Amino acid sequence: MPHSSLHPSIPQPRGHRAKKAALVLLSICLAALWELEEPADHVLRWLVLHLASVQLGQLFKGFCNLVEELCHVHSRYQGSYWKAVQACLGCPISCGAVLLLSLYFYIYLPNTTDLPFAWTLTLLGLSQALSILLDLQSLAPAEVSTVFEQKNFNVAYGMAWSYYIGYLRLILPGLQARIRIYNQFHNNMLRGAGSCRLYILCPLDCGVPDDLSMADPNIHFLHELPQQSTDRAGIKGRVYTNSVYEILENMKPMGTCILEYATPLQTLFAMSQDGQAGFSRENRLEQAKLFCRTLEDILADDPESQNNCRLIVYQEPAEGSSFSLGQEILRHLRQEKREEVTVGTEGTSVVPGSSTLHQQPQLLISGMDQPLPLCTDRF
Repeated sequence: MPHSSLHPSIPQPRGHRAKKAALVLLSICLAALWELEEPADHVLRWLVLHLASVQLGQLFKGFCNLVEELCHVHSRYQGSYWKAVQACLGCPISCGAVLLLSLYFYIYLPNTTDLPFAWTLTLLGLSQALSILLDLQSLAPAEVSTVFEQKNFNVAYGMAWSYYIGYLRLILPGLQARIRIYNQFHNNMLRGAGSCRLYILCPLDCGVPDDLSMADPNIHFLHELPQQSTDRAGIKGRVYTNSVYEILENMKPMGTCILEYATPLQTLFAMSQDGQAGFSRENRLEQAKLFCRTLEDILADDPESQNNCRLIVYQEPAEGSSFSLGQEILRHLRQEKREEVTVGTEGTSVVPGSSTLHQQPQLLISGMDQPLPLCTDRF
């Protein structure tokens, strides 16, 4: 099962397996028709008639939708009736071509059902009306999710971009300068690549307490980084601040880092608690996963932001589990330290030490009786 590198439960974007399954179904149907030994012209005639019926049914459905959209033509389509028609019926050229082809096949192909054209058209209208009234053609939840992901209509997509543009892109470029100022006054407390990054906690259950010590008593607030202020959306000198935390293990400090929650997840949790939002717990979990995946993709395209922050995605286990948020943070800090040591080791070349360079020269005497000639072409 393909998943994101952030967490095993975060899915990757959907692929084209549905179309591949349709190709397999097409092959099975063609093989079945071959076994039935039906005449090719007879099969083609029925196939064309069926496709024409489906397209005519879609036109009937589009006209029914157009009746509703015409009531909102000024608020939704800026007063353009043509845009409303396009929204319901699609491209007028393809729509007209389908209509003409459907009429041609119905009129000129042999009528194997012995039903008049008007009778067939009436049955199509009746079936489409019943489908709309009984909601028989509604999209499956997986189809709705696919459309929303492909068109970027998800709540999580907008939240991830808002979080990046409205916050991360503002504070991350100046983060290293603020860390240097902080270290001058706090004895280089934030040392190493692991400590000089912003760690963003992303709980998939969207449980975001305002006090990190409530999530784990081994997480202690130390200080605030120097504040950053900027003019933003009419607010003069808007202040941004980040907090430095100390992580304990067995009552001993084992790591220091800049830590905070992803605030949009708190919004998702609040939406799931408000009945007016119509946001279920399942919707919240799905959107939280998509938020993490979208934010990961955004940061991957911005190397400066990616180097200055890390996402810690985790899922709160069931009650009675030994999960510790402090241990999860320490695991990421230690992994960063190991990667830093590995990169440093690979980039280090072997240079002779000073003691070797200052040694006295030694004569290397061969044990052979006769000296060898200098030219080597005799060997």
